[in-house]
Amino acid sequence: MGRESDGVYRSAFDRVPVHRVRIAHVVTYASADGAFGGPTRVAFAQAKALAERGHEVTVFAGSPPAEAGDAQRDGFRLRTFPVHKVAPFGGFATLRPRGMRTALCAQASDLDVAHVHLARDLATLPAALVLRKLGVPYVTQTHGMIDRSEKRLAAILDRLATGRALTGAGSWLLLTPGERTDLAHVATPGRTRAVQNGVELRETTPLDQRSDTVLFLARLHERKRPLAFVEMATRLADDLPRTQFLLIGPDEGEGAAVARAIGASGLGDRLRWIGALSPDETASAMRSARVYVLPSVNEVFPMTILESFVAGTPVVTTSSLGIAPDCERFGAAIITDGTVEQLSAAVFRARNDDELAASLRRGAVAYLEAELDIKHVARDLEDEYSYVMRTRRD
Repeated sequence: MGRESDGVYRSAFDRVPVHRVRIAHVVTYASADGAFGGPTRVAFAQAKALAERGHEVTVFAGSPPAEAGDAQRDGFRLRTFPVHKVAPFGGFATLRPRGMRTALCAQASDLDVAHVHLARDLATLPAALVLRKLGVPYVTQTHGMIDRSEKRLAAILDRLATGRALTGAGSWLLLTPGERTDLAHVATPGRTRAVQNGVELRETTPLDQRSDTVLFLARLHERKRPLAFVEMATRLADDLPRTQFLLIGPDEGEGAAVARAIGASGLGDRLRWIGALSPDETASAMRSARVYVLPSVNEVFPMTILESFVAGTPVVTTSSLGIAPDCERFGAAIITDGTVEQLSAAVFRARNDDELAASLRRGAVAYLEAELDIKHVARDLEDEYSYVMRTRRD
């Protein structure tokens, strides 16, 4: 295994086959409406791919009380625990899953390795610390959720828990070198490994069979910039007179402002926010859209962009995303500076230029096949699990 100049281990040679491994994945929250977004979808996709390769996988997560339970899903076991909110602030970070820590303790002797999708929250941090205490080898994957923060509460939490959780991990799974830099402000890096998000490849529908819809599909959070999408739609309304503009996603602070902006736009039913939908429904919406727009800033690797690639939907996004350079390298998306002016111009081109749209779809397929197939990711995870299990035994 070689170390590259960015300090991240990459799998290039000598894939070592592993025997059937008993694996736990821990993620903050799982719900029917997919409200927690990318990290949960990543955990489920990894669990499914690992199960298909013969491993015994259990996913642990918090959930709405009415949905908590123990079930089989796509070849893996899903154990969900009812959450209660311990503070009126903090969103998902202050949701505490009742019984999850106890369940991990009870199952620990049957686990070979764990994979914690770590965030500054009351689900994954306690899970990592109990795994560390019980001697279960584990890796962490933070999905860009643990960034450099000036908030006093984050600093306190990092001293009490986040640093210990990271230090106890046998490996940090990273999407970008920048993520390693952020985590190094919380704990001293040990072994780090580049692991991409991955998706299943599927057939796509032609664009001429789709509805004339420009889609925003994400949480209505300030970082996702749904208000920029609304302003963009208002600017494009006359240039694209038959196009609908649709926002899908749960409210995470921007809902009221989005609703006001939609009301003030004067576009009526041409511009709508319909709230959160189930993962199956969001996948259907992505497959039927003509253009997908994600105006986010400073995100690492948004899963909705990968899902738009799988759906064959042309993508418009911003240069501040960790995935942006690779999107440009493969010609898989139109990358803008994030201004409403550039977003509007890019959407107009993606909607009206059939040759450009076809080129974006080809670039997305090339990117998926080369680097984002979940089968490749599963083999990388096997390598890393094998390493942390072996070094713990040694």
